[in-house]
Amino acid sequence: MPKKPTPSKKQAVSSTRSRHAKWAQKKRTKINNQVRLINCDTCGEKKQIHFVCPSCGNYKDRQVIEIDKKNKTLQEVEA
Repeated sequence: MPKKPTPSKKQAVSSTRSRHAKWAQKKRTKINNQVRLINCDTCGEKKQIHFVCPSCGNYKDRQVIEIDKKNKTLQEVEA
């Protein structure tokens, strides 16, 4: 059975920790970039968090976009 090669120099602690930190940061970024869906307070449809509801046009309990149900077109509401 052949012997495995051994490292010629010791791995620095800072190198090990920085490698781990980079891996952990990548995982946190993946988790934070996921799409989160919630139910709209007005109509109950699923919508992306911090976005206008595509079915009713409300955001934070106020009408932001008027949606024409027949033609499915969007018009901005002037506040």
